[in-house]
Amino acid sequence: MRATVAVALPLLLLTAACSGTPATSTATVTATATTTVTATSTATVTSTPTPSASATTGSASRCPASQLTVTLGATDGTAGSVYQPIVFTNKGSGACTLAGHPGVSFVASGAQVGAAATHAAKPTTTTVTLKAGGTASALLRTVDYGVYSPATCAAKTVTGLRIYPPGSTASVVLALPSGSKACSTKAAQLSVGAVVKGSTGS
Repeated sequence: MRATVAVALPLLLLTAACSGTPATSTATVTATATTTVTATSTATVTSTPTPSASATTGSASRCPASQLTVTLGATDGTAGSVYQPIVFTNKGSGACTLAGHPGVSFVASGAQVGAAATHAAKPTTTTVTLKAGGTASALLRTVDYGVYSPATCAAKTVTGLRIYPPGSTASVVLALPSGSKACSTKAAQLSVGAVVKGSTGS
């Protein structure tokens, strides 16, 4: 059973949130995303905070949200779930790195709805270096909210999907179509893998 996350949801809605990372800066961008998700959505971060204690690998420092363009890749649906890569593209002129899991969650009017995405065990965490124009991606799984009982899910309307690049305190919000829904409880509707090279999430 599938629902459309960002494009006409009875929707699966995509989901996850930051794993507890407080949002100190958020850029809201109108993008076409789908919870059964069939469209590629694009959001460019305009927020700038770069933590002073940024991780470094060699001469390349961690990619700040302001240096990344965030998009949703092609979907692959299975019974009751949709898989879709979250793609991070380095729009800067120099190399930077990403390592670990992004934070993902549904939002409504800026407030988080439901549980943030859990972290998938695979792939294991590695440091990915993005040259200018290079990409890294993390595979997002969204379980159709209709899979859960009404009492377990308590579905509510959501307006966007908030994504934190790994290690970042700045986020990007991809707007979802009117009528999109997601579980408002602790139901584990979303899970996300660690970033890997390329745009497929695996």
